[in-house]
Amino acid sequence: MNKSFQGETKEKRMNVMTREEDFHSLIIDHLNAVIKLDVSGNLLNCNKAFAQQFGYTEQDFNESFIETFIQDYTYEQKKYVTDAFLGKTNRFNALVVGKNGDTRYTNITLLPIVTSEGMEVYMIIKNMTVLKEQERELLLCKENFNTIEEIGNIGSFHYEIKSDRTFFSKQKRLILGISEEEEFSPSYKQILEFVHPDDHPKLEIAFQQTLFNNGSAHFECRVVRRDQAIRHVYVQMEVLFDEIGLPVRVIGFIQDITKSKTLESKLMEKEKQFSRIYNNLDVGVCSVNMQTGQIILWTQGIEQICGYLAAEVENNTEWTTIVHPEDLLPFVDLYHELAKGNAVRHQYRIIHKNGDIKWIQQYMIPTLDGSGTFIQLDSLITDITEQHLLHEKVKHISYHDHLTQLPNRRKFNKKIKRFAREYANSDKKFAVMIIDIDHFKYINDTIGYPSGDELLVQFAARLASLLPENDQLARLGGDEFGVLVINLDSIETLEMISNQIIDGLIEPFLIDGYELYVTVSIGISVFPDNGIDSSDLLSNADIALNTAEKQGESKYNIISRSSSLESYKSYSLGRDLRKAIENNEMTLHFQPRVESCTGEMMSAEALIRWNHPEWGLISPMEFLPIAEGNGLIVHIDNWVLKEVCKQIRKWKDAQLATVPISINISAVHFMKRDWLQMIERTIQEAGIQPSDIEFEMTESSCLHNKEVVKNTMNSLKEMGITISLDDFGTGYSSLFYLTQFPFDVIKIDKSFIQNMIHSDQDMFIAKSIIYLAKGLQIKVVAEGVETLQQLNLLKKEECHQIQGYLFSRPVPNEEFKALLQKRILQPN
Repeated sequence: MNKSFQGETKEKRMNVMTREEDFHSLIIDHLNAVIKLDVSGNLLNCNKAFAQQFGYTEQDFNESFIETFIQDYTYEQKKYVTDAFLGKTNRFNALVVGKNGDTRYTNITLLPIVTSEGMEVYMIIKNMTVLKEQERELLLCKENFNTIEEIGNIGSFHYEIKSDRTFFSKQKRLILGISEEEEFSPSYKQILEFVHPDDHPKLEIAFQQTLFNNGSAHFECRVVRRDQAIRHVYVQMEVLFDEIGLPVRVIGFIQDITKSKTLESKLMEKEKQFSRIYNNLDVGVCSVNMQTGQIILWTQGIEQICGYLAAEVENNTEWTTIVHPEDLLPFVDLYHELAKGNAVRHQYRIIHKNGDIKWIQQYMIPTLDGSGTFIQLDSLITDITEQHLLHEKVKHISYHDHLTQLPNRRKFNKKIKRFAREYANSDKKFAVMIIDIDHFKYINDTIGYPSGDELLVQFAARLASLLPENDQLARLGGDEFGVLVINLDSIETLEMISNQIIDGLIEPFLIDGYELYVTVSIGISVFPDNGIDSSDLLSNADIALNTAEKQGESKYNIISRSSSLESYKSYSLGRDLRKAIENNEMTLHFQPRVESCTGEMMSAEALIRWNHPEWGLISPMEFLPIAEGNGLIVHIDNWVLKEVCKQIRKWKDAQLATVPISINISAVHFMKRDWLQMIERTIQEAGIQPSDIEFEMTESSCLHNKEVVKNTMNSLKEMGITISLDDFGTGYSSLFYLTQFPFDVIKIDKSFIQNMIHSDQDMFIAKSIIYLAKGLQIKVVAEGVETLQQLNLLKKEECHQIQGYLFSRPVPNEEFKALLQKRILQPN
């Protein structure tokens, strides 16, 4: 039943409502909208409130009115109406539509009334729109309050004194680490458990003050969360009293201020650090009013650095008077930059009050007013005297030889560059001399390194005494010294200086009781004839030195243009070698190896040539040593292997009867882990057999990592590749290699072959090698055979194969194809 009728009995209400005339007056004057439905559910009439609130009149009633009036009329709502005609009172909420189309949120009560004509139903419609708006505004206020709490990290609470219970907002729960779902209304004692033990007195004092002083209190304390994390909070609370003045409730809020406390702590630490720096004896801070000259700030550090008090500088002694005279002008010039508002860092010397000279660094920060006037200068001044002295010491060490105290190579190089710049646009010349002590290693080995060092010291001193006053002397390293002869007027001057040095060293040096006679070799280059930069001048002087050393002791050499040309060529080849393969500048020539008796071609050696765009066809004797020095030899050897394999494939495709092609291999390949795989892959990709190629290696390949080399050679032989020992008889020529390494072929060096006609010793060596090889069952090839007389002697000694100009020079591919077709070659 409708609660608005509480206090009345059901029987009394029904009796009243059966009297139609009385009930009709109740409907008309009812504050809520009321409409009457007949037993068929049609609307019969309505009261004034309905017409006023929704704008409908009886003329608007029709059979489908209810369905129009109630928006989204549901099955459940229809059932409520049906049940009402069966005598059941129902209530539900619904959106209804006014005549003007406005919708309102309502609470509808269906009240069944029994009349003489049967059952009638009254629909009492209560407008809930205003209430809903109030609820929405209340909810919005609550959400805004919660948002404000979250943003400020503030939580609210109230404590009921009588029940000893505390109630929290969501944010305070978060501050204490309590979940929203947990039922939690702690007592005062339980609240204390969340407060850090050391801060209990703060809370108790504030609580007592609030209760007994009829006011409020605020304080800071630490709370311990459920997860044991400590947070700093600010608490403010106030007491509420009842009608007779007794305290009933304490309300307040709590704010998490941990972040600000942490920031405050860091700030305090920074202030302490600044204070320590501020009062550091080696660092001073000062501020000066640039309009009045008044010193605003002058710390103890400034006093220690310069020895003057602020009053002394302000009244009697200007700062510029203590700046070192040699540094005063650059210091004064800084004013113009500061006046523009630019900060400046400057190092200079000052004269301390006690007369000492100190190096300082001043970091100056100017302040300009709105009109651009220079009004204040703030400075940070540091005593860098020790650092400066240390820097000068390090600088001296880095530019001087520790033994002789002469300038070192680095300093010498810088001097050459300086004079090259100064003399660049003039007719002036200077010379670079490199002086090397002859046989210095022998001196070290015989009398010891300490005596050798003493000799270098005495040698440097005597050399300095022999040179003109303006010439620059340096120790370049080891037993090598450099001299820079400036303002050179003629080559004769260089010859005079060189002879003066050689003659001045005739007298012996007395070292630890020894009389040491020292000679030198001197190499000389001239600016700009032999170079315009330090690199070229030093390089050419070194070339001249090598020439002098080859001439014997006590010799000097002034580099010629032809020597300089050779130097440039060597540099040019080293520079261009990197791109030679990419630019297709390399090519292969082939020289046949023939059977000594028949002239039948048994093999051929692949020999690389370089067709340089500037120098023309370059012999491998010129560029291969350079390639070994700069590490490009591996790439060159790999290129030769690939090209030989491709060429063999082409010959086979052309139906030519091929012979094995030998390839010279550098020792560095044996240290490459993937070299064997690369060889196997290259052979397979070319579609040839391992027996189609042969590797030639020199004795130097066997000197190091013997086991690695031996294992690699065995792997090559297992593949089917023949291995030759090239240039046998030169170098070490150890018989050990022939017994320990699996060579298939020995190639006698051409120097023995070409001299054996005229030298019994060379003839004996050649015969011995052939005899030795036969005993070891190794084939022998004689290299460099150029005459029939050499051939006949080799035949007589039963040398297996011949290679040399007598049968063919190294020839390009097309000429070699013709030789393959001939097969049998005749001596030329």
